[in-house]
Amino acid sequence: MNIAAIYGSNRSDRQGIKAAKFIVNQFEKRNFNVSLIDSKEHDLPFLDKMYKEYEPGKAPKSMEDIHQILKASDGFLIVSGEYNHSIPAALKNLLDHFQQEYYFKPSGIASYSAGPLAG
Repeated sequence: MNIAAIYGSNRSDRQGIKAAKFIVNQFEKRNFNVSLIDSKEHDLPFLDKMYKEYEPGKAPKSMEDIHQILKASDGFLIVSGEYNHSIPAALKNLLDHFQQEYYFKPSGIASYSAGPLAG
């Protein structure tokens, strides 16, 4: 089973990456193949074109890399903090670059917060 763990915070002092890595570790202990998609590592541009709008072979490398991970995944887990009562802008941007890659695959959300509401 291939799982894509999607984490989307680009803040310089982000703490949620610890939660994302913990979750990846827990999946790996259960013999899942897990790919962590970290928005900060891939540095996607602000959405102008979705992946599917590029001609084959013309999408930016970071977008192509994420597409390949998502396409190979059997399911997804989004790891997200709560930023101003919403999701981080980097996560929204990352998710919106893709569409068909998510079709008919199970997904989940793990949220966190520095406050008492835990995301």
